[in-house]
Amino acid sequence: MKNILVYILTLLVAGSAFSQQKEAVDVKEFRKGIKRENAIILDVRTPEEYAEGHLRNSVNINWKNQEEFKARVAGLEKTKAFFVYCRSGSRSEKASEWLRVNGFYNVKDLSGGIQAWEKAGKPVVKNKDQRR
Repeated sequence: MKNILVYILTLLVAGSAFSQQKEAVDVKEFRKGIKRENAIILDVRTPEEYAEGHLRNSVNINWKNQEEFKARVAGLEKTKAFFVYCRSGSRSEKASEWLRVNGFYNVKDLSGGIQAWEKAGKPVVKNKDQRR
């Protein structure tokens, strides 16, 4: 009986660690994911960077302003699929990790950020519905 309990505990710990792993995806996988009906696209750059060009239907929540970031994500539904990006992938990796640690379990991070997105020839929105 003791061995069974140890085994179950080991599975639970391993499962929890697995769910917290980083999940960076390439542009192709990110694009595929954001087309889902319930996907939430988070742009974690500054408002100034966001204004220069962003993904259609994205929500800008500035990672550099931790107080604002935490307050705004507190109102989001943790069970939805979150697709997070920044300029090059560094901030979105940190923001994605924070989201996972704080109960958001379906979080994908765009490897290479919006720079990779644009390099792949994918569209961005600039100044409300203007594409470049």
